[in-house]
Amino acid sequence: MIYDTNDSPFKEFENKDFSLSIWLEFWYPHICKFLDISSEKDESALREILEIMKSNMSSEELRTTITRGNRTLIVAPGESLEEQFELSLSIINKKDTILISADGSTSFLLEQGFIPHVIVTDLDGDLNDQFEAQNAGSILLIHVHGDNISTIKDNIGNIRGNSFILTTQTKPLPGSYNFYGFTDGDRAVCLSTLMKVEEIILSGFDFGPVIGKYSKQYQLNEEMKKRKMKKFLIAKSIINWCANTEQKISKK
Repeated sequence: MIYDTNDSPFKEFENKDFSLSIWLEFWYPHICKFLDISSEKDESALREILEIMKSNMSSEELRTTITRGNRTLIVAPGESLEEQFELSLSIINKKDTILISADGSTSFLLEQGFIPHVIVTDLDGDLNDQFEAQNAGSILLIHVHGDNISTIKDNIGNIRGNSFILTTQTKPLPGSYNFYGFTDGDRAVCLSTLMKVEEIILSGFDFGPVIGKYSKQYQLNEEMKKRKMKKFLIAKSIINWCANTEQKISKK
């Protein structure tokens, strides 16, 4: 267990099989209920985007990129990102490390002079930075859901120019994939677990009451902060679910 999740309503799912059927049957419907999310809206958004564009690379091509290394270093935009990242420098420069950024942490990595191999995002970080990284070689994993369809449509021209994969939290349709997970950070952990890398190292995964400065492009009001804390409960349980596959996961 990576996180203490005794207060999580999702703790009971942490020991279930790590599979798409378990995600769709247990995790996703309970997340929808917990956060009052419309699964129909998610499904509709996916269908609408797939009518316009589909992933331009396959999951096997993505696997080839990720399994080039023995480990993934996943960087999330938590409050302690800058401090924790200092501890990760000895790892990031190793040839067998695949660097994955969770949305807004992409901006931090660019500032430090690093281009992530993969960006896991639902496009609510700095899009200019994410597209700059994509232009420099990052694979963009764009998560489609009911609340970001207009953002995706507005940026299709930028997205299509380089490697990208569309992901969903509902049943995947041709041209999209479901690698499990809900927030950008835990989706990156699920992805690494599915790809069976030897080691997953987490940096900037705080899940605390203070939102990191790279997390959002706008200020959160109190209601939004409460919702964010609920999402953190989900994310911690999902990461424990990954760890219970006997995957080696550690935090910096």
